[in-house]
Amino acid sequence: MLMGIIMVTSRGPYSYDRGRNGFVRRDNVGGVATGLKNVLEKNGGDWICWGDGSLDSQYLNEDNGKYRIHRIILDQKEKKGYYDDYSNSTLWPLFHYFREKIYHDSRAYHYYRQVNRKFSEHIMRVSKPDDIVWIHDYQLSLVPGFLRDQGFRNRLIFTWHIPWVSSGFYSILPERNDIVKSISRADSITFHTETYGKNFRDSYYRVIGKEKELERKIHSIPLGINYRFFSESSHRMKKKPFHQEKVIFSIDRLDYTKGLVQRVNSIETLMKRFPELKEKFVFLMLVTPSRSGVRDYDDLKDELEMNIGRINGMYGNIHWTPIIYMYRKITSAQLSNYYRWADIALITPLIDGLNLVAEEYVSSSENGILIISEFAGISRYLNGAILTNPNSGDDVAEKIKQAMEMKKDEIELRLRTMKEFARRHDGTWWMKKVLETVKK
Repeated sequence: MLMGIIMVTSRGPYSYDRGRNGFVRRDNVGGVATGLKNVLEKNGGDWICWGDGSLDSQYLNEDNGKYRIHRIILDQKEKKGYYDDYSNSTLWPLFHYFREKIYHDSRAYHYYRQVNRKFSEHIMRVSKPDDIVWIHDYQLSLVPGFLRDQGFRNRLIFTWHIPWVSSGFYSILPERNDIVKSISRADSITFHTETYGKNFRDSYYRVIGKEKELERKIHSIPLGINYRFFSESSHRMKKKPFHQEKVIFSIDRLDYTKGLVQRVNSIETLMKRFPELKEKFVFLMLVTPSRSGVRDYDDLKDELEMNIGRINGMYGNIHWTPIIYMYRKITSAQLSNYYRWADIALITPLIDGLNLVAEEYVSSSENGILIISEFAGISRYLNGAILTNPNSGDDVAEKIKQAMEMKKDEIELRLRTMKEFARRHDGTWWMKKVLETVKK
């Protein structure tokens, strides 16, 4: 192990739930959890997280042979106030510019503080003097402040994975001072793009005032993926079920920030404006469950499925269905197949901190084209992608047509450029660059 690393996240790498034969281990697949798991599997260390599985209380301290997991158990009031009400109903919509969806309750903030304090106390118990403590994301923004208030002197990294909004928008948050003050007490603060780092600095200056030491702490370092895993996935590929049609593919969590309804409606716009493309493509749309039972998300699912049914009923026929929709969780092996089958990946969030799906797709594909929202953080780095405005159905439709008609040589050149970025800026590169910001 290069150095002692304590990873601190809300959700852990996997959890334990009740199954038919006692228990089942469920991996948190994709996104940040997968990237961080790769870091600790290579280097060892400790992972402090919330034990949200129904049987996690039986596995509070676990050594899996590669790293150690320390789980914090929350009661129902803490879970609702900290996670459901404040993290996901206040901070999540705020930091994605969805002002109309922001719910604020001072009681929820009380539980958010309480849980953040629990995390800081656990870090104090687990850490050794030379350990680097690496705290992640909006659910744990108060942890650096609590640690420093308790005299904690270890090197602290805080990585913010979602967008950071403009200072004017941030300033509407009642707890605006607490959050930027706490984050600023880390030794290093990393974002995925320069824009988000600049927005954080401007937010601090606006609500707290100038701080000459803050500038040197802020770094923009985009999270990388396990490039080798995705680029070598072809040996697991199953036979492509579509032969004549171009396959357009997308995968997202069910979330209002992902632009799901807008994306489906852009497929309708494509067929209205370019009727010659009918029956020449199939849109394979995979949506994974998220926050079921929350009204906004249930309403979004209903609206999405209503539009898919309407479009398929209006434009499909006995031989062809324009949109093949699946709402389920899938395995990494299945996802690799979808990436390989796809001629076009249509990744159009309304706003996104980075978007690792785009990197996974270009790393897996052998002849694919990436259409990416200009409001996804990764769009600043993947120069071979086709950029689109997800708010404009006409623009998305035009970009799909451009991709469907693109010549093989241009496809190969664009893909090669993006693969090179993903290869050079993989998860190992990201870890090294972030840790370098706090080396003594």
